[in-house]
Amino acid sequence: MMRARIVALLAACALVVFAGCAKKKVLSLADLPPETTLFVQGPVATVPDRVHLYWFGSDPDGEIVGFELRFKNPAAPADTQWAFTTRSDSVFSIFAPSGLAMPVFEVRAVDDKGLRDPTPAREDFSFSNAAPTVGFMQGFRTTDTTYASATLTWAGNDPDGDAGAMRFEVGLDTIPAALHLVAGNSFTFDTTDFKIGATYATTRPRQAYLRAIDAGGRLSPWDSVRWVVRAPSTSPGAGMPAPHPRLLLIDDVPATNPANVRADTMWLNNVTRDLPAGSFSLLKLEVTQPFRSPKDVLQTFRQFDAVIWYRDIQPDFSTLLNVNQDAIAAYLDGGGKFLIEGRNLIDGLGSSGPLRGDWVTRYLGSTDLILSPITGRVDSTVAWNITAGFVDSLDANNPAVLFNIYLRSPAYQDSLWNRSNQGGLRGFEVLDTNYVALWAADSALSPRVPRSIPIAVTVPVPANPPGPGRIIVFTLPIRVANSYFNLPRYLGKVFHQMGLDGPEPPAPAFIAPRAVAARAPVAVRPVASRPPVAVRQRR
Repeated sequence: MMRARIVALLAACALVVFAGCAKKKVLSLADLPPETTLFVQGPVATVPDRVHLYWFGSDPDGEIVGFELRFKNPAAPADTQWAFTTRSDSVFSIFAPSGLAMPVFEVRAVDDKGLRDPTPAREDFSFSNAAPTVGFMQGFRTTDTTYASATLTWAGNDPDGDAGAMRFEVGLDTIPAALHLVAGNSFTFDTTDFKIGATYATTRPRQAYLRAIDAGGRLSPWDSVRWVVRAPSTSPGAGMPAPHPRLLLIDDVPATNPANVRADTMWLNNVTRDLPAGSFSLLKLEVTQPFRSPKDVLQTFRQFDAVIWYRDIQPDFSTLLNVNQDAIAAYLDGGGKFLIEGRNLIDGLGSSGPLRGDWVTRYLGSTDLILSPITGRVDSTVAWNITAGFVDSLDANNPAVLFNIYLRSPAYQDSLWNRSNQGGLRGFEVLDTNYVALWAADSALSPRVPRSIPIAVTVPVPANPPGPGRIIVFTLPIRVANSYFNLPRYLGKVFHQMGLDGPEPPAPAFIAPRAVAARAPVAVRPVASRPPVAVRQRR
């Protein structure tokens, strides 16, 4: 009996032991690898080089944490490395530079225990890749020229892919030398691209080349465009080297304006007097406009020591100045010297202008623009007028006396006499009187007010301490202020201050501006805030 009980107990223990062993065996069988399924929408026959693939995985005893995928493509050996992703679909651009590729795509699931599908899902594909196309957007007229900077734009198309993923090779003069790999639809050639042997080339035709590369590596045919690139300076004689480029003179007066010839004559006469032959270049914006981007402006200006941009009596808004003003500011900040002459130059209350109002405080050595009253109204404006002469009705003793409009210059120790009716001037609340290039005497402007108003300034950049750059702004056409016949002498002093000295530099030398910190700030005093002046005694 006892023996039977012992046998039964042993049998029960054996069952427990074997049951325990069976449980451990089930645990080891639970670490099963995942399975992966791959599919593609549409036919699997020849498809475009840009394809959308989908996949998913399953794990009988766990969770899928991601996938590893790769292409076995003889045209792109690097793609044979496994790449991990948590996505279950993606759009691929297959590298097929010859127009046809037959890679194998593989994907394998990875579970939460790090096991990978030992039999990855795979698909053999046949990809076609149509060639992209590209062409320059703008051509050049026979009169169009640039200096050693050019911004070119183009439009490209990928008939079976993503046009936004295309890249472009752009080169100058030769194929395939000096190629730039570019994303986007525009490129500005650097000034160095135009140089030959580290020097500016003589004026000659240049040719740019362009081709597209799609995401699959297929190349388009070449497109090209040809235009004339001007040298910033020219040789004064056969066999003589070109001098250093000193000045870019920009004529912004249309030929339809009767002042065009007179303005050119005035500036050229004074420039040729002070600068060596070939050291300056005249750019007539009506004939050719080389600035297709702000970078063109900056790179072109940097080829010269100084730039003079004159608009003479043109009253209209200059869009070209407006869109490129930040490039001009960068030229000044880099030590360039810039003279701008014209009416309605600065934007402000009651009168628009191409240069933003912050130029007044950033570069023009002033706290604000002086406001002009509007006759018969309480309003005011930044615009002032100047007349050829006036009957001084403010003088009670001699109300019918005609007084000349004279303009004093503390900066150049000289004076000019105006005899032309012009509007759109600006007045500056200067921080230092040495910044004043022309100062309209009291009652010289219209409407007449009993104070002198600076209408032209010359300011170093930076102003304090004085920097190597300089900006000179004339808000009236100085050609019409030559009634003393001393304009050549006056401009000689202006050129001397800009470093544009000829064989006999004009004198006297420029008196350096006083440091702004040494002066108390000048309070802005809008004229419009004062009551009208009825009578003024002239002594």
